[in-house]
Amino acid sequence: MKIFYGITKSNFGGAQRYVFELATETKKMGHDVVVLSGGQGALVENLTREKIKVITLNELERDISIAKEFSSFSRILKVLREERPDVFHINSSKMGGLGGLAGRLSGTRKIIFTTHGWAFNEPRPCYEKVIIKLFAWLTILFSHKTICVSEKTRRDVEGWPFIKNKLIVINNGIREFNLAPRTDNSFTVGTTSELHRVKGLDILLLAWNKFVKKHKAVLMIFNEGGERKNLQNMATNLGISDSVVFKGFVDNARSSLSGFDIFCMPSRSEAMPYALLEAGLAGLPVIATNVGGIPEIIESGISGILIPTEDSEALFSSLILLSEDAELRKRLGINLKHSIQENFSFEKMVKQTFQLYLK
Repeated sequence: MKIFYGITKSNFGGAQRYVFELATETKKMGHDVVVLSGGQGALVENLTREKIKVITLNELERDISIAKEFSSFSRILKVLREERPDVFHINSSKMGGLGGLAGRLSGTRKIIFTTHGWAFNEPRPCYEKVIIKLFAWLTILFSHKTICVSEKTRRDVEGWPFIKNKLIVINNGIREFNLAPRTDNSFTVGTTSELHRVKGLDILLLAWNKFVKKHKAVLMIFNEGGERKNLQNMATNLGISDSVVFKGFVDNARSSLSGFDIFCMPSRSEAMPYALLEAGLAGLPVIATNVGGIPEIIESGISGILIPTEDSEALFSSLILLSEDAELRKRLGINLKHSIQENFSFEKMVKQTFQLYLK
């Protein structure tokens, strides 16, 4: 088959990792694979390294611009009409909307949309949420099938008109990866989330401000994002910058999870986060917020600790609890690893996705 993947941005967050993993696996299976991606970035670099063809759409970006959207849509439509893919698998909201409409107009046989989380669940003004819901509904209508990466993601929209039969849940899957040898014995708490407000890293810094007054430790924050400067300023203003390390984007950052004693994910909204699956597969104890698909991964008290959103006190208390109980850390990490190996395998995700391609 000729299979095209589409995505709005070319950084290397969860959605981009999903596209990369599926595209490389699809190529290994002998199919003709092309990725349409907005701009240049780590995704394009990684795909090029794997000798997968990439068509860059330089005007496609997250911010809204009518002229740029029209230009991007015209380019996508032209590519689809010329290439005639058997499957067009679109990801992220903007590529979903533009790509879904272009796919319909070009007569693409199979349009699959994967939602990696609904933007209307993020903290936004009500009028923005209404507009986003309208475009999300249209995107689902344009697609032949919409993959929801968690049950919660499906429940958020299943009551909308004309779309219930288009929805299917296929959890993100992950395969084993190598961990780097640990080189630092400092007690280390960390996260690999993108630095965006929705990830709740400001809440983590508030909790950390109290934690380091009681324990000598280091907070490692991997990845980049628009909130980096604000978070660095916050750490400075709180007087904790000497215990907080902003590592920036690191290729294959998950290999560094071996250097963590605790993994934190204080997000305000999530769907089925790869970062959490990676932390679990690395055997780490996890503290995460009780949002989106996270409770489908973690059973609080059994395979991790779930806390409310916006609650730095609960995060602080959980950090104290885990830091003072090595046996609890070990037990939670082992249980989460076993759960992910059993329920969130990469092979299962690929098999279920290809069943959609072939129908």
